[in-house]
Amino acid sequence: MDILSLVAGFLAGALTIYLASYFMKPSENKTQKTVDAGTINLFDQLWQTHERLLNEMKQDVENPDFKFHREFYVLKKGWGWERWGFHRRGPCIAYFLEDHSDLLPLLDSLTSYGLISQTGETGKNTARFQLSEKLVELLRGKNTNKS
Repeated sequence: MDILSLVAGFLAGALTIYLASYFMKPSENKTQKTVDAGTINLFDQLWQTHERLLNEMKQDVENPDFKFHREFYVLKKGWGWERWGFHRRGPCIAYFLEDHSDLLPLLDSLTSYGLISQTGETGKNTARFQLSEKLVELLRGKNTNKS
């Protein structure tokens, strides 16, 4: 076997592998759109069952004072904040257990779907969570006009 045949065979094999991998791999755009459509459908279902809280979250993320806030707290009204170790300077987003009877189950659901994450320590009198950018995007994009 001469060198020319060896090089030609190598190039033909490399080209075949490249073309096969190009045509056989799934389109990343199609996969991303499917994930997004599934997330949007999930968010719409959650909105129907938890509209009051999610609408409040939407108002918070659209508030210019909280434009870049992703952290929020779950608190109970009437607690002495300093007494329980809750010290926060500046404005913060907080949701109260008394205002939303289904707050904790919804937060568990949002956590399980990766739309929020718990960032505070368990066993404390306050719970701290962080909104994902995906949830912020969904909240900001939600059309709440009832026509």
